[in-house]
Amino acid sequence: PEPSGMPLGSVINTCRLVSAWVLACNLLHEELNRWQALDRFQASLPYEVSSDDFWKEGLTILLQHQGVLAVLKAAGVSTERIIEQVHDKFALLGGPDVTTVSRLDLPTSGVLVMALGSQGSTSANYVLAQFAGRLAIKCYHCLCSGNDLGSIGSNAVRSARLSIVSGNDTSRTFVSTADGQEACTLLFVKACYHLTGLDGTQDGSFTFVEVRPLTGRTHQIRVHLASLGRPLVSDAAYGNQ
Repeated sequence: PEPSGMPLGSVINTCRLVSAWVLACNLLHEELNRWQALDRFQASLPYEVSSDDFWKEGLTILLQHQGVLAVLKAAGVSTERIIEQVHDKFALLGGPDVTTVSRLDLPTSGVLVMALGSQGSTSANYVLAQFAGRLAIKCYHCLCSGNDLGSIGSNAVRSARLSIVSGNDTSRTFVSTADGQEACTLLFVKACYHLTGLDGTQDGSFTFVEVRPLTGRTHQIRVHLASLGRPLVSDAAYGNQ
């Protein structure tokens, strides 16, 4: 059967946890050779795509290289919408399909990475294996409300298991020590801000943090920060205001 990037990613992650980096790299390289032998589709475009072609559609291409595409996602735009736009544009250009390998929440802006190739293609499997194996480093910058999370330059680790409850149209994540999935987030305090009211009293505190999730649970950063009493500013789902 055709190998898949997701199961390989789970194996790579196990190797990573026990510091078996050489084994993880060898497995990834061997499977890459197998995927290339099985894959008759070349994830390439007939010509170099102009950023202007995508700019007209409201899209900004940050990187296109060796089966990987990185697009700038604006806050308030869904990952699904961006994927659909890129798919439709490539279809008009006679290019490859794209595969989702990572997602960003609706209120989050940042770099959205996708594979240039359909599901099961070499590029899709290769990039999926790296994300599932947690070889890709994800970094977010967040502004949270509440008392200082720590002094500037300090860091912390938030490890709290999370459970997802799905509704008709939405899902919500909760801290659940009983049956939740493992979730770990690194926090680095970059700046602290204190607002003063007209009467001279403190009127609010905010912390600017760099966040690196070591796992990829739904709403992980938002829930972990909220569980510390430091919800993201303007987070209607998990914040206090």
